[in-house]
Amino acid sequence: MIDFMNAADALAHEMEFLDDVSRNPDRRHLWFWESPQCLVSPKSLSNKTNFDEASRQLENEGWPINLRSTGGDVTPQGAGILNVTHVYATRPGNAVDLKQEYDRLCTPIEQALGSGASRGWQPGAFCDGEFNVQFKGRKFAGTAMRIRRGKADRTRSAVLTHAIMLIDPVSLDAIAAINRFLQLLEEDRQIDPDAHASLPAGYNKSDFVSALKDAFDAQT
Repeated sequence: MIDFMNAADALAHEMEFLDDVSRNPDRRHLWFWESPQCLVSPKSLSNKTNFDEASRQLENEGWPINLRSTGGDVTPQGAGILNVTHVYATRPGNAVDLKQEYDRLCTPIEQALGSGASRGWQPGAFCDGEFNVQFKGRKFAGTAMRIRRGKADRTRSAVLTHAIMLIDPVSLDAIAAINRFLQLLEEDRQIDPDAHASLPAGYNKSDFVSALKDAFDAQT
């Protein structure tokens, strides 16, 4: 149920799903995946003059950099992190409503977490955003989205949503790597490990994934 692959291959696989749905709007993909240790950076940061040197330094320290096209900010991958990618098409003739599409991603995660789940900005968290999923006031999941106009049906759009979820407590080494990368890029933000939550006590990953899949499938 959970695939394990290099982050670069996983990001490419996401784009294959997006292209597939743009050509075949009645298809839907729900994919759970994990990746070896690395950092994932938005392509926008690759425009920094010192990006290549910063990337070399982080790779030498065991944190290779992979680029993604969904925006956001730098995120970690590795042990204790689970990703879910959901790709589907909007209804014919409907304009894309970003909040509605984020609801379709965040609500199943909140339902699977149960009491204590919420949504909102989380100062100090990696890749902070309005559509973080929180647990008891700390970030559990970061979210991102990419939209492509349908190729088979121009009245529909293909939507790719992605969440990175902290199954285990966030790695201090991962936070240190993100902070080092941001520092090398002369970015003025640093990440606080205490801003993050993990899967609540008493939950296990297998049951959580099963509940999450059921919540996504109930939307169709």
